[in-house]
Amino acid sequence: MTKLGIPLPKTVLLPSYERPTNTSETSFRNLKFPHDWDYIFDYVGFPAYMKPHDGGGWRNVYRVENPQDLWEKHAETEQLVMMVQEEIIFEDYYRVYCLGRKYVHIMPYEPRNAPHLRYETTHKTEGKELEKLLKTIHDYTIKMNEALGYDFNTVEFAVRDGIPYAIDFCNPAPDADRNSVGEENFIWIVEHAAKLAVEKAKEYVPGKPNIAWGNFVKDSIK
Repeated sequence: MTKLGIPLPKTVLLPSYERPTNTSETSFRNLKFPHDWDYIFDYVGFPAYMKPHDGGGWRNVYRVENPQDLWEKHAETEQLVMMVQEEIIFEDYYRVYCLGRKYVHIMPYEPRNAPHLRYETTHKTEGKELEKLLKTIHDYTIKMNEALGYDFNTVEFAVRDGIPYAIDFCNPAPDADRNSVGEENFIWIVEHAAKLAVEKAKEYVPGKPNIAWGNFVKDSIK
């Protein structure tokens, strides 16, 4: 995402607390040990969030207040590969559906609420600034999904000082339950998922792959 010009929180990938099964002492000889923890702490800052690099559903997500807190919570993560990420103190927060890399639905979202109330919020930004912000979020969302090659995804943005930071952008099987996303968002996702399915069916050509690589992968291969 950084190479695409998408703003991200400062992030560092951490080694797993326990050495993964079926590995040996020499499996990670390409990594520099011990880690420069002081550099990591100075770079990311505190408070910060620590979470699995491939997690979902808010599992194993920790808010860490200082180095000792991070080490103690890291010790609970066993073989999970964690990342520690700068905390973005946000004025606005959005969860965004993207289908077919062209249909975008931007939803105000409050991650600090109980799960069934997270969509019960509204824009904090107003006027022309809101218009500009939503346009930026829309464009970033399309750009990210074109790069990833995802036909179905949600992206989350935390907005600080008018800048939307991509917090989470790999959710190819996102929550679409009417009871959590609400009636309006549920109707949108059902209608556009059906629309995309019809489009894909019409595009189908026997013997021709119906899967597209993301631009980032294709450009990397070149």
